[in-house]
Amino acid sequence: MGRIEDMDSVILDILNSKSMQFISAETTIEDNNFVFDLDNDENLERNLELNYVMPIEEDTSRKTFSKNAEDIMKFLDINNIDEKYFEEVDINRDVDAFYKNLNEKIESYNKLKESLHLLETVKENYELFKNVDIDLKDIADLKYFNSKFGFLDKDARYRLKKNYGNLIAMIYHTGTVDDRELFLVIYPKETENDIERILRSLNFTEVNILGEDVHGTAGNIYKNLEEDEERLKRQIFEIEEYKKNLLNEREEELKRTLAHMLSYEKIENAKKYMLRSNKYFYISGWVGLSDTEKLKNSLSKYKKIDIEYINSEDTKNKAPTKLKNSNFFKPFELLINMYGTPNYGEFDPTVIFGITYMILFGAMFGDLGQGAVFLIAGLLLGKKNKDFGGLLTRMGASSMFFGLMYGSVFGSEELIPAIWFRPFENINGTLVIAIFFGIFLLFISYVIGIYNRIKVKDYEEAFFGKEGVLGVLLFFAMINIGLSVMGAKSIIPMNLALGLLVISLALMILRRPIMKGVFKKKRSESASDYYIESSFGLLEALLSTMSGIISFIRVGAFAINHVGLFMAFKTLGEMIGSSGGNLAVLIIGNIVIIGLEGLIVFIQSLRLEYYEMFSKYYTGDGELFKADKIY
Repeated sequence: MGRIEDMDSVILDILNSKSMQFISAETTIEDNNFVFDLDNDENLERNLELNYVMPIEEDTSRKTFSKNAEDIMKFLDINNIDEKYFEEVDINRDVDAFYKNLNEKIESYNKLKESLHLLETVKENYELFKNVDIDLKDIADLKYFNSKFGFLDKDARYRLKKNYGNLIAMIYHTGTVDDRELFLVIYPKETENDIERILRSLNFTEVNILGEDVHGTAGNIYKNLEEDEERLKRQIFEIEEYKKNLLNEREEELKRTLAHMLSYEKIENAKKYMLRSNKYFYISGWVGLSDTEKLKNSLSKYKKIDIEYINSEDTKNKAPTKLKNSNFFKPFELLINMYGTPNYGEFDPTVIFGITYMILFGAMFGDLGQGAVFLIAGLLLGKKNKDFGGLLTRMGASSMFFGLMYGSVFGSEELIPAIWFRPFENINGTLVIAIFFGIFLLFISYVIGIYNRIKVKDYEEAFFGKEGVLGVLLFFAMINIGLSVMGAKSIIPMNLALGLLVISLALMILRRPIMKGVFKKKRSESASDYYIESSFGLLEALLSTMSGIISFIRVGAFAINHVGLFMAFKTLGEMIGSSGGNLAVLIIGNIVIIGLEGLIVFIQSLRLEYYEMFSKYYTGDGELFKADKIY
């Protein structure tokens, strides 16, 4: 809170610090967070002022400054204002005179441009008929006849010729411009409906050059319009020279003033969250722990200001999440937030997601050449969209790495040797590796999920849930049973695995009485409802655990499919016979593989992350912290 006279300056400093997300000050006052100990007269006054708090009325006149600033930027061809100019804004500076002087030029410039555009349109019309040596006023003033200037295309002209005998009109062909045939049509007013119907059927396009104030021939009028056009262009040129000189001589002052004008709208928007009394203003907002000192230092210049920090646990408001990841993993936040922002206190999965996503994408789309295409596309796109460009760059790098491992370049496995193995030549091994890699990722997901649940003291789900400790035992029991059924060597004996499976399922279904006995936790639903629901839950747990393990077989399948798809295009190319046709098919094939298969693998990698892994440990029901800022 602070003095009313400092309000705008304080808001501006907060916005420039980019450290606070405003929330309603009313809720903070209701929680008694603006109450002070009565140890001095000033605190007594502060507490008394709380009896007069009210919303801050919006100053609509101030919001027009932002629109005026945008008009000036458009007039001066300024695309954006650097942040440094907003940091130098003096909120008490008067900008009315600045805008008034420039606005006269802007209005004059816009009127001249509009007049020039209108004149050029009219001039084009008269240019079409400048060879018609008739005073247009004489034609316009005919008492018993109507006149039309216009044009037809060549086909319509031939149809018109065939109908000359049926028209009670005089039709003059005045010239040809491009594919248009120009005509003057004069007809009695009594036949107006018939003539207009016929002209409409011929798609006659009228050119309006006859008006009440028209004088002289079309040629003379055209010359006069040319002179007017030159005069308007000179005036426009003078204003454009004024713009250049203004930017050259006063660019810093201009941008500083424009930053000032743009600031007003953001300041007024911030006031929607605030309250005021007779002497004080009240601001509330979320601030990152690392930004508390930064905010305090930026506001230290104000003498009578009070800043209090309240822990998120001590307030009813739901805390937003401020993601803090290294630059390498920052682009993956885009995909994390597509699923949902981690809630405050929840494990941030960005780093694990980034690592596993790159491995999954690269393993399914391992190709040195095609990965390089993604890498280059990401570098180029990164100039416009940093996050998506960075994502493509990392996907491309992963694809290139696995391309080296597989010995694949633009689908061909003949150019470089494989450092690891070739998926197409070892199909069974590829699928087995994919499943074991999936088991490893699922185990990590279970561990993180258990950690998250213990952290929030949800012990029931942490130990007895299908993603908890019993879920992990069920997971390993099913893996062992699966290995034994397929004749492979299992980690533990089949009988022990079956016993572990049964015990895990039994404890899952009995978790209600266990939790009731250990934690004295009571349930509202009846016992029959609970056991019926739990039985279906066990079936769902078994199916989801099995499907989760099998889902990762797609990693190997796509690694194999990638080479197979190239071989299909290679075969098509060889069927054509010619070297040019063969090369064309291979190029088209690579484009299809990069575009279509690249998109499919992108989606499949997301599916494995979202549905198989996130379902084990990630809620994503948080709100992303977005600091309010000026520009």
